[in-house]
Amino acid sequence: MKKVIFASFLTFLSLSSQASQQPLKTECSTCFGYEQFELKAKSKALVNKTRDVYVMNLETDTIEKFKVSKKITGYSTLPGTGGEPDGNGGHTPGRQIPIYSTEVSHYGVEQSVLNNFYTLSSAKRKLVESQKEIVAEEVPADIAGSVWDLVGSSSTQNKVAAHYSKYSDFNRDASNFATAAGKMSGLLEIDKVVMTVNFSDGSSAIYSLFGIINGKLVWDFERGTDVDLNKVEPNFDTTKAESYDFAKGGADVFLDFYNAAQRAGVSFYSTSGSGVSTGRVTCVTKGIGKYICTYVF
Repeated sequence: MKKVIFASFLTFLSLSSQASQQPLKTECSTCFGYEQFELKAKSKALVNKTRDVYVMNLETDTIEKFKVSKKITGYSTLPGTGGEPDGNGGHTPGRQIPIYSTEVSHYGVEQSVLNNFYTLSSAKRKLVESQKEIVAEEVPADIAGSVWDLVGSSSTQNKVAAHYSKYSDFNRDASNFATAAGKMSGLLEIDKVVMTVNFSDGSSAIYSLFGIINGKLVWDFERGTDVDLNKVEPNFDTTKAESYDFAKGGADVFLDFYNAAQRAGVSFYSTSGSGVSTGRVTCVTKGIGKYICTYVF
């Protein structure tokens, strides 16, 4: 799960060596046993520095404190490429890979930290509960009928997000969660707050909370899935080839995809005629900034 620090309620901290040694509080929703908490803390160790790491599972009301440090104890050699030329008249050499040793100690959590942690944990549970009513309501078709309608259209993305602002409980609980997070001192890593919305064609989209500005929630469309389980991104990635199946959604979903691609400036060739219910669109790059998709049926 991606981590986030909300600009709306946390002060950005310098990435200098001094800032990096501040206590870190990191969420780990998959940590249950002590060994998992310890392993998470060790993953946050810095080379030649000592730092306090608090590992939190907000869903189980569990927090553990560790002091961790890491140092280089030696090097291992990664062999070269078997005599492959390096382009400069020589051959690719082996590489030295550092070997690290990590030390970790376990400590009791201070009462002041516990108080703020329990407030944050309670706020997270209330937020999760209030999210359930959002998932239950489908996006009105006059706003967007498919996740493909969001691709390349920031205005439609914003309209979908704005539709759910009417849920006062969710807005309140998100604000309370943000406020509780802001009371956690030091560096803070918490899982993104996300909501899943569903469309009339069977597709869905995932939004993440960017922050709270002037008392209003600001959401970012991250990704989605159409009825054929194709991954849908906010914009078309023209740096790599992608394939899309339209077997279940058929021509209707393909048309939504086609319109989304057109908004993104994608070029098509060999597109299908109307009435086709199955097929495949294969997208490949043809030069910088040119994305050509072929629909084969």
